[in-house]
Amino acid sequence: MRRFLITAAVLIVIVAAGVFGIDRAVAAYAEDQIRQQTVAEVSKQGMKSDDPRVDVGGFPFINQVIGGKYDKITIVLDNLAGQGITLPELTLEATGVNAPLEALRSHQGSITADKVTGHSVIPWASVVAAAKLPELQLSANDDGTLKVSGTASFAGLSVPLTGAAQVTLATPTSLRVRVTELGGTDPNLNAAITALIDKFKERLVFTFQLPKLPYNLKLSKVQPTPAGLDISGYADDVPLTKDGATAK
Repeated sequence: MRRFLITAAVLIVIVAAGVFGIDRAVAAYAEDQIRQQTVAEVSKQGMKSDDPRVDVGGFPFINQVIGGKYDKITIVLDNLAGQGITLPELTLEATGVNAPLEALRSHQGSITADKVTGHSVIPWASVVAAAKLPELQLSANDDGTLKVSGTASFAGLSVPLTGAAQVTLATPTSLRVRVTELGGTDPNLNAAITALIDKFKERLVFTFQLPKLPYNLKLSKVQPTPAGLDISGYADDVPLTKDGATAK
């Protein structure tokens, strides 16, 4: 009996290893297809990035293949750069992923997602450069309030400045930066310099276009953080391989 149990246990392990190997092989194919399309998407938008990292979630994956419906696919793009802005990391999460079994079997079908969400953090230095804020820096507190600091010249006098700003969505693909408060750090500035600072502040409203994100993601939320500007976006009905339909 003991020998039988040992033999059965060994067989179970071998079968499990074989199933896992087949499962991962199918997942690897799907991941490679999506990786190739992501590279094409990035290039189409006139951008560059490191090689995408793709992970197909859920196990056993082969059950998802048979059903043609997948739990989640995560795509990570490092150093996504273009149009004057670099995103250190863009994470895309595809849900409601559809891929018929025959599509994977023939290598000719399409993989689509009901929805893709994206998330990234733009460093403040990149925001300042894109918005062309003259002589100013941006930073944020833990509570999300946005601070302005820097030095500007008024009537030949170099004046250290401090204040506050807001970042909002101008359109689904662009951001607006507006300085809402600005003053000198020196409480003894004369009225003439203070008036010049006020006029300077009124001009500090800038709108800038973000790079075209993969899969036509549209911005839905921006949030200042100490690390940078946290942005989120989404797209519906997204083709993850070249044979898919056009994203909305």
